[in-house]
This record gives sequence, C-alpha cells and structure tokens, in this order.
Amino acid sequence: MIRVIPSNKLLVIYITLSGITYIGLLTNNLFGTYFGIMLFLVFTSYVLSWYLLAILMALYSQLIFSQGSAELTVGSSATIGVRVSSRLPIRWDAELTLVHSPHILSDTLRIKVNDGDYLVKLVGRWIGSTRIVGGIMEFKEPLGGLLVIQRLLLRNVDVIIKPRQVTGSIGKTGGVGGYIEYGLSLEGRLGDLRSLLIYDYERPASSIHWITSARVNELMMINRSDYGSCPIFIVSASSRMLIPRNGKRPIDDALQMISDSVQYCGEVKVVLIRRGYIEEKVVSRGAIPYLEREVRISVIKNYHGSNVSVDIPTYFRKYISEDDLSDIAT
Repeated sequence: MIRVIPSNKLLVIYITLSGITYIGLLTNNLFGTYFGIMLFLVFTSYVLSWYLLAILMALYSQLIFSQGSAELTVGSSATIGVRVSSRLPIRWDAELTLVHSPHILSDTLRIKVNDGDYLVKLVGRWIGSTRIVGGIMEFKEPLGGLLVIQRLLLRNVDVIIKPRQVTGSIGKTGGVGGYIEYGLSLEGRLGDLRSLLIYDYERPASSIHWITSARVNELMMINRSDYGSCPIFIVSASSRMLIPRNGKRPIDDALQMISDSVQYCGEVKVVLIRRGYIEEKVVSRGAIPYLEREVRISVIKNYHGSNVSVDIPTYFRKYISEDDLSDIAT
C-alpha cells in the first residue's frame, strides 16, 4: 500500500553529477573526477537515508479517528479528530487526504506524525449514508520534493448526511402535483393513494397509473385509501437520479421533499420504481439517508457491475474491497 513517486528534479541532479564525473575523466582532471564522485556518493547517501526512514515511517503508521461515526446535515459542517501514529518515535511532517464519497467535502490536512489529534472539517454535500474508508498519507522530501512517498491508511468511519430541517412542508400548504424534474411525483391531495398493484383487468382503466406502468413496463393500478392520509411519493430509482446537475443530484431534491412531509406525518410511504422494478417502503426521517444508500447501491449493481468509480488513485484502488468501493461510490 506504499507508492514512491520520484520527481524530474532527482533525475536532473543525477545527470548533472554524472556529467561532472564524466567530464573529469575525459579531461584527465583528477579533482573534477573525485569531486563528482564525492558529490554523487553524498547525495545518494542522503536520498537513500531519507527514503529508508520515510518507508519505515509509512510502514509502521496507522490512522486513528476520535470517533467511529459522524452526523451532518446537508450544507452544514462538523469536525472530527484524526491523528497518525507510528511505532517510530519521530515527529514527521506529512499531508493527509481523506478517502470518501463525494457526499462529503473535506480539506487536505498538514499534520505531524505522532503529534496528537488534528481537527478535519467535514461538509455535508449530498443526502445519504456513506463512509470514510481511510486516508492517503504523503511524505515529501524537504529539500525540493525530490521524492514523494504515499501510503493508503484504512480506517472506517460511518457518516450520515441528513436532509435540512425546514419549517413548513408540502402537505401543510396543500401543494400537490408532479415533480418530474426531480424524478418524483406526489399522489393525491394529502394522499389518497395507498399502494400500487398489478392492474386487474376487471377494474376501470381510470385506475391505471400510467407513469409507473411506463417505467416498469407493466400495467400498474392505484389502490386508493381514505382521503386525509399522508402523501405517498413515487420516486424514480434510476441512474439519472444520481447524476449531479450543477453540483446537486435530483435524488437530493426528492429526499428533501419527503423529509419535509415526514416532519408532520412521522412516516410516509415511498414507492421506488425503475424499469422492471417496483418496491414500496414506509420511511421515517431517520431512514431517509439509508433509503438513498439503498437506491445508490442498487443502481451501481444494476448499471455498473464491478466497474465502480471512486475518487481514489488507481494504484490504491486494489487495496479496498469491492464492497467498500460500492458503499462509497456515486
């Protein structure tokens, strides 16, 4: 799990030192020859010493978080303590970049190994249940970045990003209608839709729910409940719901609307649909992030298979299990 990145400066320095020695040999200049060899040996000793010590520091380091989970609200921030400790009793400068899904925004930290906790700021970007799976620690050679050594440190932290809590809701205002641009529709004035069933041909055609029927490629009908119940949301569970538009995903707008209704209903019914698939769920506010995760993982497995895209260097991707990659992927 260690990567060594030599810079072009290192190659230039070695070419220069070799050139000095070679010119001394060509001109039969003993001083130039010995001077070039001496510089070559001194510089090589320094580079190898730093390299070996940095490798040992990286090998015996571990990432530690101050807590095993964190909760955020979309648009809000929270801090979590993180430190890197090593068996070698040396305080060494490093940079740490956390590895997580785009649901969270975080900054690269400048830290010292074996120097206590540092606070990293997490900002909630999208609604959902996700994880921090570790961090990439980077040592940079101090004289000019001649060598860079990176190591992937694995450590799981569960992160829940909840919808904003706003005053007022769809149901209180009586606003009922379609929100097709968000992959969502709201059925009935305060919800006279109990569930969706496979169409019974003895029932009138007016009971057919044409939008859902087109999506699942099968005739579906509305099973209506008494007037005055809470709204029922029909949400598209297709891949387009997870594609960001100007930094926001359609599923986040749909989940926010569901959250607004849950504030006065306690629980609402959500119908997830896509081609060939339909499922009904009863959702409370606390379950909304897990609903997003269920849709996300289902989409990944149905549309992408094992080819999961995660914002992590390809070199390190093989060290994270496919399940972990699926859990944090968009």
